Amino acid sequence: MSLSAQEKFSVSLYAEHLEEASFLYEQRLSLSDNPEMTWLNIEDFEDRLEAHIDGLMAGGDPAIAMCKLQAREGDFGELYAAVRVFCRQNRLDLVKEILNESDAQDKQSVQAVSDALNHELPENWHNEFIRLLSEGDAKLVSIVAKLIGYQRMSASEELLLTLPKSDPDALPAILWAIGRIPDLQDVQSLSKYIHHQDARICSASALALLRSGEKLAINDCLRYAETDNWPLLPLGLGGGASAVPVLLEIASGDKVSADCLTALGLLGDISAADTLLNYLDNTELAESAALALNLITGAELYEEIFIPEEIDEDELFDEELEKLKKGESLYPPGEEPGTTISRLSQKPEDWYDWGEENESLLSPGIRYRNGKPYSPACLLENLTSEKSTRQVRQSAYEELVIRYGLDVPFETDMFVVWQKQALAKYAEQIEANPDYFEAGQWYFAGRLIS
Repeated sequence: MSLSAQEKFSVSLYAEHLEEASFLYEQRLSLSDNPEMTWLNIEDFEDRLEAHIDGLMAGGDPAIAMCKLQAREGDFGELYAAVRVFCRQNRLDLVKEILNESDAQDKQSVQAVSDALNHELPENWHNEFIRLLSEGDAKLVSIVAKLIGYQRMSASEELLLTLPKSDPDALPAILWAIGRIPDLQDVQSLSKYIHHQDARICSASALALLRSGEKLAINDCLRYAETDNWPLLPLGLGGGASAVPVLLEIASGDKVSADCLTALGLLGDISAADTLLNYLDNTELAESAALALNLITGAELYEEIFIPEEIDEDELFDEELEKLKKGESLYPPGEEPGTTISRLSQKPEDWYDWGEENESLLSPGIRYRNGKPYSPACLLENLTSEKSTRQVRQSAYEELVIRYGLDVPFETDMFVVWQKQALAKYAEQIEANPDYFEAGQWYFAGRLIS
């Protein structure tokens, strides 16, 4: 039977909603890690995405039918939108169909399904997904474990039972989730994974242990720090003063890495300043050195640089290729295509000048963040600042949990409106007890490190 004009219009409208939702979801993914965009800028894209989900919700069965079709035949962004609609329509049967048909090798589709469930899963489905985890379907373990951690479901026992039965590729997601479950009892069962041969598993285990208040994990990180890279960021997030000389020793050798310099910035000891300044001339490490210096000093020294547009040699004429080989410019002065961006200064002279002018502001023996004695308020400042990168914001959240035991559910890929709500709760907690923690001192799990 042929469709009426009204039915054809409706089908076209639902297809357009899915197409636009897909575009906005993909934009959201790319903008989240774009240094030229702030985390607040993304809210406009999320609001527009929500409007298209609402449009599909208003379409009833015809819209559901279009979502079912495009979930199978469309792109990963349409899959994301469809799963969100199915969740909101309470169609567990359709979500299960997608999970059963999912291809674990299609990383974009897996992420789309995972994101949609994280953002939209109804609370009354929690027990069903905890049961799915217990059934141990290998291709679903990572998605379901991430979902349990993301929504902070009470499923620590199920997660712990799943660990020894799971494929190594799923272990990081399970360990990540375990670290986010508030009712975790058996912390010791995680300890063996910090000695795993896979660095991803070691790192995830270390973070879970630190978030759970297991101080012995720091000793393991210190033990492996001289030979492996994975312990360095965990040391920055949870290590004490004893971690500083270990990281400085690594920074003075040939195994220095971006993670090493970032960890020094997180620790906030000004004894690292000279080492960090020395790496501003290193092309590969200058960005991390500048970030670390800014974490400690809060100097906010920025520079504008021109990024030339990449040249596709296949599109050049022979004479242009010849000029390129000689190192000559293909464009008249001032007309080279590219983009001007603002970034933390990588000019050593900028930082030396700031240090000379502000030498009296920072004292040895005190931890600093943003140029102030380290405190929960400083970490909240990192979380709320539009200048903070996603990495800095995620680290600040982990530090609030690991250092001070302050855990309001938060992730940097939450919708901005949810992030604002979490940050308001953090602000309320911190403002209610401004002097509970001594600023500038070393803490772990809410206690002073002696």
